[in-house]
Amino acid sequence: MHRLFRRHRSQGSESAGDKSSQTTYPGPIAADRKRSAASDFILDRPSSPPSNQTPLLPPDRESNSSLRTLSPGRKTSLGLHLEYQPSATSCLDIVFIHGLGGDSRKTWSKDHNPELFWPGLWLPLEAELERARIFTFGYNANFRPGETKTMASITDFAKELLFELRFGKTHEGEKFGIGELPLIFVTHSMGGLLAKKACLLGQNDEHYKTLVRSIFAIIFLSTPHRGSNLAEILNRILVASFQSTRNFITELNRSSMALEEINEQFRHIAPRLSIWSFYETLPTPIGPRKMMVLEKDSAILGYSKEISRPLYADHHGVCKYSSPEDANYVSVRNALGTLVEEIARKVGVSADEAMDEFQTLQGLFPSFFEHEVDLNKNNRLWIEGTCEWILHENGMSDWISTPEGCHLIWFGAAPASGKSVLSAYVVTALQQRSLAPQYFFFNFGDQHKRSVADLLRSIACQIAKENRAFRRGLLDLSKQGLRMDKADASVIWHKVYENLLFRMEHRQPLFWVIDALDECDSPKLLLDLIRTCSSSSVPLRIFVASRQTESIQMGVAKSARSLRLTKLEKHSLDHNAQDIQRLVEQEVGHMRGSEQIKDLVIQKILARAEGNFLWTRLVLEEIIYCHTASGIQETLDEFPSDMQKLYDRMEHAILRLPRKSSRLLAKALLRWTIGARRPMSLRELSQALEPDFPEILDLKRTISDVCGQFIRVDASDYVAMIHRTAREYLVQPRETELYIDVQANHEALCIKTVSALLDSRITFDMINNDTTSQSYLLYAATSWMYHLKSSKSGSGKLRDVLMRFFDGGAFPLWVHLLSRTGHLDVLMKASKSLTSFVALLRKEDASKNPLLRRLSESQLLDQWAVDLIRIVAKFSISLLKCPRAIYGLVSPFSPETSALHQHPYCRNDRELCVVGDLESAWTDRLARISLPEGFEAYKLACAGIYVAVLGVGGRIIVWDSQTFMEVHVVEHDEPVTSIVLNAQGDKLATYGLQTTKLWAIPSGGILYSVSNNVEARAITLSFTNNDTRILAGFDDRSVRFFDVGETENEWRYVHPTLFKEPLTAEAAANSPTCVAFSRDGSYAGVAYRGFPLSTWSLETGECINRCNRAQGTNFSADQYTAGWCAAWRFVWNPVTDHIIGFYIDGFVFKWHPLTGEHQEDQAYANDVTASSDGKLFLSSTSTGIVKVWDFADFTIIYQLSSDDLLIGLAFSPDCLRFYDLRCGMVNSVNAWEPNSLLRFSDTEEAVSDLASETAVPMSVGQASEAKLEEFEAISALAACPNGKCVCVGTDDGSVQLRNTNGSDTVEVGKFNNFMEVSHLAWSQDSQHMVAADLCGDIMLSRIDGTDEGHLTEMTHIVPLKNPKLDLEGQVIHEFLFNPDTSLLLIVASQSGHIWSLRDATLRASEKLTDGNLRKWVSHPTHHDLLLGIGSADVRVFGWQKILECREPVSYLHKHPVPQYNKPITDFKGGVAIATQLLKSTDIVAPGPASEKVRAMVTQDLKYVLIRWSSNGSFTGFGRFFILPLSELEPIKAGVDQTDTSLVRSATIPDEVRSRVRIALAVLPGDRFVFLDWDFWVNSYKMVDFTHQSASSGILPMPSKHHGNESDELVQRHYFLPDDWAMGGSLDLCYPPFGGGPLLFELEFLAPFKETNLKAGVVSILSIV
Repeated sequence: MHRLFRRHRSQGSESAGDKSSQTTYPGPIAADRKRSAASDFILDRPSSPPSNQTPLLPPDRESNSSLRTLSPGRKTSLGLHLEYQPSATSCLDIVFIHGLGGDSRKTWSKDHNPELFWPGLWLPLEAELERARIFTFGYNANFRPGETKTMASITDFAKELLFELRFGKTHEGEKFGIGELPLIFVTHSMGGLLAKKACLLGQNDEHYKTLVRSIFAIIFLSTPHRGSNLAEILNRILVASFQSTRNFITELNRSSMALEEINEQFRHIAPRLSIWSFYETLPTPIGPRKMMVLEKDSAILGYSKEISRPLYADHHGVCKYSSPEDANYVSVRNALGTLVEEIARKVGVSADEAMDEFQTLQGLFPSFFEHEVDLNKNNRLWIEGTCEWILHENGMSDWISTPEGCHLIWFGAAPASGKSVLSAYVVTALQQRSLAPQYFFFNFGDQHKRSVADLLRSIACQIAKENRAFRRGLLDLSKQGLRMDKADASVIWHKVYENLLFRMEHRQPLFWVIDALDECDSPKLLLDLIRTCSSSSVPLRIFVASRQTESIQMGVAKSARSLRLTKLEKHSLDHNAQDIQRLVEQEVGHMRGSEQIKDLVIQKILARAEGNFLWTRLVLEEIIYCHTASGIQETLDEFPSDMQKLYDRMEHAILRLPRKSSRLLAKALLRWTIGARRPMSLRELSQALEPDFPEILDLKRTISDVCGQFIRVDASDYVAMIHRTAREYLVQPRETELYIDVQANHEALCIKTVSALLDSRITFDMINNDTTSQSYLLYAATSWMYHLKSSKSGSGKLRDVLMRFFDGGAFPLWVHLLSRTGHLDVLMKASKSLTSFVALLRKEDASKNPLLRRLSESQLLDQWAVDLIRIVAKFSISLLKCPRAIYGLVSPFSPETSALHQHPYCRNDRELCVVGDLESAWTDRLARISLPEGFEAYKLACAGIYVAVLGVGGRIIVWDSQTFMEVHVVEHDEPVTSIVLNAQGDKLATYGLQTTKLWAIPSGGILYSVSNNVEARAITLSFTNNDTRILAGFDDRSVRFFDVGETENEWRYVHPTLFKEPLTAEAAANSPTCVAFSRDGSYAGVAYRGFPLSTWSLETGECINRCNRAQGTNFSADQYTAGWCAAWRFVWNPVTDHIIGFYIDGFVFKWHPLTGEHQEDQAYANDVTASSDGKLFLSSTSTGIVKVWDFADFTIIYQLSSDDLLIGLAFSPDCLRFYDLRCGMVNSVNAWEPNSLLRFSDTEEAVSDLASETAVPMSVGQASEAKLEEFEAISALAACPNGKCVCVGTDDGSVQLRNTNGSDTVEVGKFNNFMEVSHLAWSQDSQHMVAADLCGDIMLSRIDGTDEGHLTEMTHIVPLKNPKLDLEGQVIHEFLFNPDTSLLLIVASQSGHIWSLRDATLRASEKLTDGNLRKWVSHPTHHDLLLGIGSADVRVFGWQKILECREPVSYLHKHPVPQYNKPITDFKGGVAIATQLLKSTDIVAPGPASEKVRAMVTQDLKYVLIRWSSNGSFTGFGRFFILPLSELEPIKAGVDQTDTSLVRSATIPDEVRSRVRIALAVLPGDRFVFLDWDFWVNSYKMVDFTHQSASSGILPMPSKHHGNESDELVQRHYFLPDDWAMGGSLDLCYPPFGGGPLLFELEFLAPFKETNLKAGVVSILSIV
């Protein structure tokens, strides 16, 4: 097995004396201890190391902090000990169990030397095992004279092992959680018997079942499965030494009943385990002689799947090794490594996968992954002996012990009565009982700890960390598009809790502890959600603590209707009297003074405490500074009992500070602490104060001295108000210097945070140095928009500072900082804040004198509000990969009228500028996918990352929604009536006339097929039961299903009474017009032409309700009398179970079948769909109008108008994009990302952010509207060699010329048959061009009247005689002009033709069997030669008659020939071959249907770069070869032609090749230019061949790297926006042109938008 041992190879004899880097361990046992002969044979005694071995020193602990080993302070070797904890997430557990007379550490250490403890020191450094937790287990199996006598048996030891594994904890009290990951036992001697017995005992015990199921393998090292004869000898020696025998030794006798019983039972469970048995081969020294302790027949079990192997060691040496190179160690280590691989295969998760799961989980919950902070903070305030009473309160015992149902306990008490500490105590008590509770502490002062969504995210994260099934389900939801950081509480509750958690098989209750519900921004919402827990299959125990507010009391009371409710309301002040007494006694006990004084203090404090912990702590802090008894008495007398008066006293203490600067500092500290978006650290707060209060010496002490106890600093050095009531006191309006106006305070903080960013020097230094010394700047960068919106002000000061910010260099630095730190989502929040701010500005301006209005500034800020959203939508991926792209690489791709495009600090025209017909404003269409000609589409589906379109005839095309590349075409081979994608998007179900098929996406393989045994047509399909069942609604008014995977399957009725509507005089249910299922498959709705919309329960088959349209609406008199109106089409809201649809008259409505809620709008529609989060829905009309609706408000937030026929709608899973299917001039699928969806996506979070006493509801704003302008799509593109203009061919057969700067356009002509233009080509003199369409017609033209290549008003087109060819069904493949433009090569499928431009005649026609598989170029130095470059060779022809001048020249060879270490510009001395990139199977070229070749001649005319692709496209992996053109010349007469069929070549390194999406050119200086998979233009400096790849001909990779943006030889220059680089149009990318010796002009034509000629990119790159 391949092994990577990661240790310090440099450590040798020199480091042996370096004790500073070693960890000290308990020394070995005393060498002079005398042992009996028996103890010498059976004890784990040291054996002599070979004299030539040097013990391996432990790794440097400072350089490998993740290596956790036993500390010197461990007092016992008994029990379970964690020897190694990976720094990354662990993926399996390994437990080492010693044998008879052994020790949990010494057994595994040669000579009992702690430096040779291989489980803790060597295994963690193995690449295969570095993510395994390693434990040792010790038990009292000693028997020597003087040892503690024990009567324990193997069974007792096994029970002890099970208990420690199940309930073991770390020193910090955290549960080990063994049993949640695969478990491996490594056992020595009798330890193997313990492991076997533990498996047997635990398999039927409820406490240990799960643990035993997790055991994956056992490695036995000399285990006496059938006993040993030496056991009897040992017991005899004990008797002779006046010692009693040991039960566990007796059980080791040969054929003992205990061993026979273990072996008989173990054989039944052994088949599910991986068993490895190692046995000794050397005799063990026993007294004066040596003998075999264990024979082979006893050391192996003899099972069929058992793996056994001898070790060259005695009984003690099988588990002790001298070094990592010890052959015995290598064998055992390889066994463990193999088991890790087996776990990856059988369990389905490798170490990397497990790590990826947790990393992805951490990415989903960046703010909640480390959730223990609040718990630890409150636990530090706990006093031993306090809070215990809560466990004895009424209902608490049942709450903890009752295994079934859902039980809510509400603990209500007065403010500052210790509720948070009490909640932390409940959490800790549950943890001590191994009940793994989830918990959340609301904190109104922290933006991330005050919303219901925050609580749901935190609890979900905690459950996911413990429960792998839930974790995987959560990650699946993320893949389906659920954005945990953006979704609101109702969406999270529905998708994560109701649809995932509550449906899991989890018998053990989940315990949730929720503190400070009164500090939640919406307590009512949370209590409403908790009431729905009654439907959970998982038992829930919920403990909620809060103040006794009226709204909370009412909400809790309602919960009694559906949950078991226990209310623990504490109206009296004595419920925590004993706890306060313990606190006072403990604190006063540390005071100076006599016991009499201390007793007096205790009595007075307890008499006045009235259950208030906060008051008690404050008074204790006061008296601790008193120096006399009278001072203490005076303080107690003056200290007010009422909290209001106490706060008054604290305020007066600040106002009485002698220095004005101290009072100002106190006010500043209070303003920051009250207004901060989240608690600030001391460092952040110190930096925030620096402009006004520089060089504060000790801020923590300063806060204590000047803030009058209003502010506290926690153990993590974060600053917060001492209590929420203190905040409420300070923000309450009153006449005092310390009164803090909330809105005015936010305005001031906004100005301060923006001003901090205006110091570009500091910001730039922070970005480049990557230091935390200016951590406040990151707070400012992510928080100024919070303060702006919270200020609710339109003041001129705010306007001025924002204008300075957006106009100056601070803006790009801000974006750079956010990109680098991964906070680009802040731009969305800033946009919303700016929108609200501009609205306030305009309101104020409206009341001003027109001469004083500053409308231009308001308009500019409004522009920035739009631009910030588009930056996130269009450039976020590129900015995250390269934050510096904001300086000059982003603004050129923005519309000319945008604020971003005009920003002086975001432009760098010398580096990059975009010319052409740019958009005048941002567009909402992200991409358009043109459907193939003749493809008649009529259904659209979207799920996961895929978009699918169904066409007539049963053909379904599937695209990747991220790149819009086609991934597969599914052929059902018969007409299909309905399709559906599952939520993940990896399965597609299609219902045909004869069969229903289930397909795997993207591979397109058939997973399952069932015959359609029904004489009806499926209207709709749906996945249910975790994708194991397909539901279908049929046009015969039935619902059927089939279960995937059953061998004999057919469509079966769900319920015979479904859709059996009554026949009345007013209505008759005919064939349904629409059938739809609810998200969970519980309900179905059906609509008819002549009957009301009905909803049914699929479980009972009963009708739930019928939609009777409200009176007063617009329908006929007959329908009005009947009280109903037919619905035409509808969908279910996946979250609320509303039905959204439109009536037969087109009116849009929403209706809830259970509550009867009904609402409608006169907006006409004929199609409708809902978003996955239930917050939005789409409606469309056949005339091309799409409307986006806010579901809750039932209002339109966006409208898109066009003239196309719309036949399909779909939301993306993340609800930030929608798709439509259009029939127009070109049938297409369109992706839209309007600002309205981006603004709407974060509405719930925005409301939460601003929740306060003065908060008001927010709205998204008025509906925005867009008009779609259609353009004819480009089908062909060719750049003029002079670089000044471009020729464009369109789908309707038009050909036109355009200047690259977009200034002029000249029509060349139009093909009469209106077929798309397929090929274009220019002559080298830039004066002639040729075009062809799909029918094979050719258009040849000359361009006159240009101004140095530029098109002008004088430019005109001179038509030339068009070649007329009889192609006999062939299609044109390529055009090529010869260098002097006298001849034109026309390559068709199987033939080549030479057309003379001088006499307009066909000069030659020849058969070219593979001409269409070659790229044709004119030889750059021999102008009379023509090169046909194929996938394996090059053919050389003459221009005059297309006759070959020599044998084909091969550049693809099987056998490598050494390549000299020479620069690429000198190919002397050998043949370079690319064998490292080509396997033997790769030598054979693919069939002609798929292979494709592109060739580029370097601008120095020395080489040709060949790219060969096998997938028919150049937007993917391919092979690259570089050929010297000097090898492609005619063979001179008399020259030996032995090796002329081989040409010397080199290839691009695999590391570079894998990056290449499209090859662009090879430029002077041997720089290969390409477009990578992230749509970045890169260049690779091809310098020379390294020694390592000299024999391969592979060009070298750079040896030094400088981050992701560039390295030594591969550089990134600029990127293409996503909407430019999507779809198949990447094949139209044209190679660069122009050039120069030191500077070259790289013009990259980008036909990527719907007009397919939006811009050319001009980049000036320096060649060094």
